[in-house]
Amino acid sequence: MSNPYDNAKDRSASVLGPTLKFKGELSADEDLLIQGKVEGSIKHTSSLTIGESGHVKADTSAEYIVVEGSVDGDLHGVKSVKVRESANINGNISSPSVSLVEGATFNGNIDMTGEKAARRQDKPVAEAPAESIAANDDEPKEQASAPRKRTSKSAKKSADAA
Repeated sequence: MSNPYDNAKDRSASVLGPTLKFKGELSADEDLLIQGKVEGSIKHTSSLTIGESGHVKADTSAEYIVVEGSVDGDLHGVKSVKVRESANINGNISSPSVSLVEGATFNGNIDMTGEKAARRQDKPVAEAPAESIAANDDEPKEQASAPRKRTSKSAKKSADAA
């Protein structure tokens, strides 16, 4: 496996070294490589890598997350979460894109529905108001969900054709 410090230099990432112990809320807007111990919560707006010697006991949120070390807590990747073969995770993962490499230890659930799917469920597409559906109980359900004017015109055309 390549040296994670080399990767950090290539991407101009900040590095929390293996002897560092951090407790509290960690937040950053730049790429970050954790090789030490972090306990608390991590809120990150960029790429976060938990290196092989990294031990995180925190709920973690970042745009991109790569886990090579140990995590005890939930991971939320806005765009993706990658779990490498050396990783040991005890917690849930939520992200639209998740990859687990064979050999990794993972105990938890994965949710890949993402925020876009949640927004789609909150806003029904092309659904008629409840009053219009209730007023048309005798019509087939397919027509009841269409807008009122469109349903009337198509029903009228069908009657004229017959």
